[in-house]
Amino acid sequence: MTQFTTGFHGYARAEVDAFVEKANAAIASGEPERVAQARAEAQAVSFKVAFRGYDQPEVDHYLRRIAKGRPDDRP
Repeated sequence: MTQFTTGFHGYARAEVDAFVEKANAAIASGEPERVAQARAEAQAVSFKVAFRGYDQPEVDHYLRRIAKGRPDDRP
């Protein structure tokens, strides 16, 4: 599972974790329709902001990587 920095306020962790798990599975499947759907969803997804949430810029960067089909390319 991808690890993001947790801050005072940030994206709701459970929402991000569920989305990332689903998107990574779709991309790993190699099925063109699932990959295309995951990439499109990464461009449109939004998350609630919560106390002790994930760092927003870090998650946003990861979402851009998913949208390009390269989720494992995180710095």
